[in-house]
Amino acid sequence: MNILENSYIITGPTASGKTNLAIKLAHHLNTEIICMDSMTLFKDMDIGTAKPTQDEQAMVKHHMVDILKPTEPSSVQFWLKSAKEIALELIAKGKSPIFVGGTPLYLKALMMGLFEIPEIPKHIRSELEEKFPQTDFAEAYRMLEEIDADSAKKIHSNDRRRIIRALEVWKSLGITISSLQKQWEITTNSTFNPDKIRCIWLQMPRHKLHERIHNRTKLLLKKGWVDEVKCLRKKYPVLSKEASQAIGYSQIAQFLEGLINIEKMEDAINLATRQLAKKQETWFRHLPACIPISLENNFRFWGFDIDIQSDNH
Repeated sequence: MNILENSYIITGPTASGKTNLAIKLAHHLNTEIICMDSMTLFKDMDIGTAKPTQDEQAMVKHHMVDILKPTEPSSVQFWLKSAKEIALELIAKGKSPIFVGGTPLYLKALMMGLFEIPEIPKHIRSELEEKFPQTDFAEAYRMLEEIDADSAKKIHSNDRRRIIRALEVWKSLGITISSLQKQWEITTNSTFNPDKIRCIWLQMPRHKLHERIHNRTKLLLKKGWVDEVKCLRKKYPVLSKEASQAIGYSQIAQFLEGLINIEKMEDAINLATRQLAKKQETWFRHLPACIPISLENNFRFWGFDIDIQSDNH
């Protein structure tokens, strides 16, 4: 069964209004929502992740929410396997699932499958990490530029993890990670049919999105985001690598430790959120099945006419 041909996908940058639209569409279709967000997976991280509220979840069933502790790891593979199982169950009941969220890697995996690399001996990574320590890995990036210029263009010179990953693939397999990526795209694109995928991404002028981001940050702080981080730090002293990447939590932790004041904390959260939105939009523009939609007026797409009200999810 082709999940995508029986589903709807609503994506877009953070704070663009995905949740509001998804709930209205779910009511219209009498169906349920599968969250496509890497941070809504974690329990006890409700305010800062702009997770669908309890009232919203009561209105429409949301799947893939609050299923992991913040100490547990997550992955694209984990999300995709679980989301597909839920989607198939809904389709079997005659419902059309609505995938909603802004995590680009989840979206790409849903559409095109996973890019998997053969297992690499652990000693190769250990050797590279010893050779290029955290404090001095500029030479690692220069090596990457020499052996895999395509990857070097995509990977930031400060992104040690991805640099080491690219080098270990080359050292172990004798081919570059960018060449493997190209082979995977050729293979998947042979069966990838964007015309049969119903996916929209919510688009709006940059200044308006930034305004929504700043307004939402203020709202989340008023709702008790700082207290949420206090409780989180007490209950889970060490977060998993994935949970610790949630925007705002590290900035609030700095505030709680007295390293920055509340104004700088809020500015830092807004900056990180704007940067995330920019990265998300870049991804969406390069996924051929995603159609940009403006919500300046009522939502008219897929043959529906739905009244849209302001929302920052």
